[in-house]
This record gives sequence, C-alpha cells and structure tokens, in this order.
Amino acid sequence: MFLLRAVQCGISVSDMEYLTIGMINDMFIEMKNDEYDYPLIATQEDIDNL
Repeated sequence: MFLLRAVQCGISVSDMEYLTIGMINDMFIEMKNDEYDYPLIATQEDIDNL
C-alpha cells in the first residue's frame, strides 16, 4: 500500500531515500484533499463568527 501511494504521488524509488513514510503519507493525503469538491467553503465572516 505504501509503494502504491508513493507511485500515485509521482515519487520515484530513488526519491524515497530522502523522504520518511510520514512525509509520503502526508503528501498523499494532501493530494486527495486537493481533489475533493467541498460542498461548502467558509468565508471570512464565518471564521470571524467562530
């Protein structure tokens, strides 16, 4: 599963020498978050009200 995630992120085997497992997992999670279409996005007014 880890190698699949690395390949999906476009990380080569030689690049994995410089990255930790946690860094690659974080990159994969952020990549999937970027693809998600959020139905509601907070505005500055929403943040101020919080």
